[in-house]
Amino acid sequence: MKKISFVIVLLLAGLVWSCGDDKPKEKKEDPFKTSASKAKKTTDKGSSEATLSDEKEAEKEAEQTTPIPPEQLKKAKEIIVAISGADLEAIDGKKKYKLFCTPCHGMDGKMAINGAKDLTKVKTSLEENVAQIYHGKGLMTPFRGVLKDAEIVAVANYVRNDLRK
Repeated sequence: MKKISFVIVLLLAGLVWSCGDDKPKEKKEDPFKTSASKAKKTTDKGSSEATLSDEKEAEKEAEQTTPIPPEQLKKAKEIIVAISGADLEAIDGKKKYKLFCTPCHGMDGKMAINGAKDLTKVKTSLEENVAQIYHGKGLMTPFRGVLKDAEIVAVANYVRNDLRK
């Protein structure tokens, strides 16, 4: 029984480690910085000093608006054109979403674990969705080689048409 518990703990630790934040740790602020250098950043409320949460929020917004490289969009368009309607109808995009996307995005697309986006708020085109699923972005795993091209398009369609209602 102890061996089984130990193996389970190791598997869970490996899962947590593999889903962990790969971003470098933030540098601690120099305690000797003057308040004048801190005052350069302001919040919407007009205070003279930005909080750490405001900085993280701005970083998230900037990451969401980071454009997808043109070569990735070109590949996404090629994938979409190559998929026939019959191939797409044969695949259950919701089922694939549940299998591969819910650990970070959740069933309703709002869970946002490990920096995952709230899929109900992100406004992107089908090409951008396919490119991001295919190539990955930030901490998101690229699913090329994991999912077939038709499955990627089916998941992107599900996210665009069903989660964003």
